Parts: sequence; C-alpha cells; structure tokens
Amino acid sequence: MSVVQPAITAVVTLLVAFAAAGVPLPRYEALLKQQSAPEDPSLGLYDDGDKVVRLTVDNFNATVLDQNRGALVEFYNTYCGHCRRFAPTYKTVAEHLLPWSEVLIVAAIDCAAEENNGVCRDYEVMGYPTLRYLGPGFQPGAKHYGQNLMTQDVTEIRELLAGMVAAENLTSSHNNSYWPNLHYLTENDSVTSLFEGLSRDRQYVAVVHEPENTTLGVEVALFMTQWPAVEVRRVIDPAVSAKFKIDPANLPLSLVDRKGEITAYAPEFANGESYAKKLQEVLGKMNVTPRPVRPHQKLGKPATKATGQNEIIQEVHRNKHFVYQADLEQAIRTILHNEVPKVSEISGEKLLALQRFLAVLQRYNPLSANGHQLVTKLKDYVVQFNDQLTGSQFEEELKRLESQLSPVYSSTHFVGCTGSSPRLRGFSCSLWTLFHFMTVQAASNDESQDPLEVLQAMHGYIKNFFGCTECSEHFQAMASRRKIWSVPNKEEAVLWLWAAHNEVNQRLAGDETEDPEFPKKQFPSPDSCSECYRAPGTKSENLEIEWNKDAVLGFLKNIHNPQFVSRYGLQREELLHPTPDKMRQKRQISSVFTDMDMRMGMLLYAFCIVMMVLAFKLFAFKGYRKKPYGHDLLGKV
Repeated sequence: MSVVQPAITAVVTLLVAFAAAGVPLPRYEALLKQQSAPEDPSLGLYDDGDKVVRLTVDNFNATVLDQNRGALVEFYNTYCGHCRRFAPTYKTVAEHLLPWSEVLIVAAIDCAAEENNGVCRDYEVMGYPTLRYLGPGFQPGAKHYGQNLMTQDVTEIRELLAGMVAAENLTSSHNNSYWPNLHYLTENDSVTSLFEGLSRDRQYVAVVHEPENTTLGVEVALFMTQWPAVEVRRVIDPAVSAKFKIDPANLPLSLVDRKGEITAYAPEFANGESYAKKLQEVLGKMNVTPRPVRPHQKLGKPATKATGQNEIIQEVHRNKHFVYQADLEQAIRTILHNEVPKVSEISGEKLLALQRFLAVLQRYNPLSANGHQLVTKLKDYVVQFNDQLTGSQFEEELKRLESQLSPVYSSTHFVGCTGSSPRLRGFSCSLWTLFHFMTVQAASNDESQDPLEVLQAMHGYIKNFFGCTECSEHFQAMASRRKIWSVPNKEEAVLWLWAAHNEVNQRLAGDETEDPEFPKKQFPSPDSCSECYRAPGTKSENLEIEWNKDAVLGFLKNIHNPQFVSRYGLQREELLHPTPDKMRQKRQISSVFTDMDMRMGMLLYAFCIVMMVLAFKLFAFKGYRKKPYGHDLLGKV
C-alpha cells in the first residue's frame, strides 16, 4: 500500500492540473471572497460627492411626500446610456440649485435597483430619464404623479422650476419660514411699507425688476434664501420700479435698508444667478453672511472600483471572445426581477411580447435545472392571462416560484460584462450576449421552424420593457431600416443580430458612455477570427469591412456553443449540468485508476513469484533432513 498510494496521489494531482488548465474557477472563487460586490444598486449614477439627494424605497415617501418644500426627482436607470449622458448635467443642476434647497431639493431614484421596482411602477414611469416636480404637500393620486419637465437643459430646468415654485404661491403655507414672498410689489407699496411684518433679522429688502414672461425675480429670491438678512421682492410695473430708484434698462436691481436708503445696481448678466451674485457681493462688503446650507440625507459611499476588479478585467481581456455563464444569468435575472415588474399594466402588445419572450427563453434556457423549472412555470403563469397582468402580480409570482425552487442562479456577478466602473457596461452588455446566445441555439435546434422567433422576442422585449428609452427607440428604428421581419432563416437571424450589434458599436464608439477599458469595436476582431475578414486590415470602397460571413457564422456558433460557455467566476457551479469536458475528465480519471490497479496488481504478482523462488533457493538445499515425527494416529512421517 505504501508503494501504491504515492503513485495514485501523483496521478490525481497531474490529472487535476490538466483538468484545471483553461478553467481558472478556483482562483476566481478566491477572488470573489476578497472583493465587494461589483455593483451596488443603491449607488446608481450619483454618490456623496454630488449634491443630488439619493432616494430609495426606504426614504422616498419620507423625503418627498407631504413636505414643506418641493422636490425635483429624476427617475433613471443606471444602465441607460441616455441617463448616463444626462447624469453630469443633472449633477450641475443639483450644484447650481443647492442654494434653493430650503424650498426645493434635487433628488434621484435608480429604477435599475430591484428594491425600487414598486416606486417606479407606482409613479408610472414610462421612459428614462424622467424628471418630475413634486410640490410642497405633494401626495400621489390616480394619474397624478407630479409635473413632468420635458427638457434636459440646465437653464430651461431652472426657469421651469422657478415658474412652478411661483405658481405654488405659498408665502406662509406648510410652515416654511424660508419660503420667499413671491407676490409683486404694487403701487400701494413704498419704502416704509417694505419692512412691515418682517422680523428684525431682515435688515434689507432687495427689489428686482422682473421682465414680463420671465422668472428672473423668482430665481433671485430662491438664490437668496440662505441670506436671512435679506428679503427679495419682485416688481414688474415700471412706475412702481421708479419708487425704488430702479431703471429697468440700466439699474434693474436695488437694495433698501431699514433707514430708507436705496442703492441701485447693475448686475453683470441678466439672469437670476448673476443678480444674486451682485447682491451677495454688496452684502459681503457690509459683513453680512449667509446661513450654512443644510446637508440632506446621504446614502453609502462614493463609487469606487471594487477590490479585485482589475484581475477580472485582465482575465476578460485575455479571453476577448469568451461568452460567460455569469453574464447570461445576470441578463435573465435583471429582465425578470427588474425590467418586467416595473411596468404597471401589462396588456395587449406588451402581454403578447412577454409571453413570446418567456416561450423563447424556455426553449433556449442557459440556466440550471431549477432555472428551467422557474422559467417554464413562469411562462405557464403568464400565458393564462388573456387581457391584463400587472407588474406587481408578475413580481409576486416570480418571488413565490423562486422561494420554492431556490437556488436558481449560479452567479450574482457580471464577468465578461464587468466594467472598469460599476456604472459602465453591465446589463446592456449581458442583454446582447443573451440574445446572441439564443439566436445561435435556435439555429441548431429543430424544435421550432420560425426563423424570427428570437428576433421577434427580442424586438418585443426591447420595445415594451427595456429600461433605456433612447436605446429602445434606436433599436426599433434600426430594426425597421434593416428589415428585421424579412430575415429568411435561422442562420441569417444570427448574422442579422451580429450586424446590428456592430452598427450600435460603431454609433457609440467614442461616446461618453463608452468604457475606456472596453472600447466599442467591430466584432470579431482580426485577433479573434482572422478568417472572418476577406482581407484583414482593409476596407471596401464604402469604408465598410469586407466580412467573410460564412466564417463569421461559424465563429459565432462556436463561441456561443453551450459546451464552450465559460463558467469562470461562478459561485455555485454545482447547480449546472456537468460540461462534456468534466464528464470526459471523470471518465479519464476512472480509466487511469483501472489501468493503474491492473499494472500494480501484476507488479505485485511478479514480486511475489520472485520472492518465492529466492526463498526456495535459500532454504530448500541447505542440509535439510527429515526427522521422525510421532503421532498416535498417523504414525511416523
């Protein structure tokens, strides 16, 4: 046994080394223990470094409902390219309007976070980003979910909000002492009457001439809410303006003190911020200071790259053409847990699109056995509805099934679709991966003869459920232009989706939403598939790459083959069916042990024979003599 055991151990070690080559799962598993989750849904596009108040289901009502001040709320999706492009603008809005915060806060809620599904569904958010003004004392009601702001321009947002605040006309309502007096001065007002009813803290009254059809005076009043020594009043009548030494064309602003002294000023620019800046400059020279801005509730920490993220990115760069099981699962998880439940009412075209999607997902499901059951039962549940299904009903049934069939998913992280920042790539990348995978599976499956089954399911899902409104519109326009409904067979469906994806990559190359670690390029690259190019490195006269589509089709079928889908990074690989390689390895190990047992048995057999011969030679011919032996029954021997 002492001879056999080391040999067996050596063989096992060798086989495990060969089996692990190219499948670096244990190393990644250890990596996962070191790193935090690559994406924290509560972080979204904003962090503590911004002036945006971050909302979640836990603090939404307490922050924006029935308050003594208003709120501008952005409903957005982290993975929405349009939302990502708008985020810097919205941060500018929040920074710009921070002095208004006693009267109006700038806030945002991430509808890509599953926990916020109910809020985004209840407010019937139909596109992203959506801006809503929720005034003081706001309570939602049927078809009343705030006032939409249909612009993303900083100046227009400021002017619209100023108009909405002025329309509230809440001088003392809701017990907000900081709310400005937005009534116009009239001919009955005078220098002496300006301070009537004001507290002694108000040492000055700033009078602003506001041109008709503007919100300039309202903006000045809001920018000055942090200055308790000043009351801002608006005047629109030129005759009234003259009482306060205002020349609308040259000196549109004046400052009145309690002694009745009036000084007129000329701001640098004709906007509220410039007027406020001039007032603050004058007050500063008189040693008048503002009240500190009250900080609002913050959540979490600024977004940073997760520990170990570099190692994941390096691994993905080494295998640029790999398809990862983790990404396929994350796409399905996000669709089922986040995208569909956010829709308030699923009826008509939306219901049909959901039924088609689930039917295709059931047929080409990359999940575990439990995942197959989940999708099948979920599809059967949805199919029974003929008229209408609500997002909340879908969500409840999904959670019920998951509680019965758990665990369903073998991974909770993106791998091939991980980004250099938690706010880059992710779901949109994994969604492309999922539909590429399903078109390839359909091409090699005879269960359905419909060449459009996957493309139709994809089109219906993106049109009715995908959380990036701009992306959805672009895809629908491209699908129409590329004649998606004329695809003749399943292999052409594979190539149609591949060409469409490359068109999107070309359109977004260099876009601010692009991950610098993963620039948008035409796929496959020459390094991944040189045969896919007619003449590598050259382009046709119309500057398009001359593709060898037969080679491209073969390449796509190969990398999306379920046998070759990488399981790198899975936390629970045991949930999945063993891969052919693992089955083969088991057979090889079994075969090796059988042959070894036979060889060792023969070796031991030969060793025993040799020992018997030696023993015979040593003892049989060395004077051995028979001795009489007495026995009562046998006699002498």
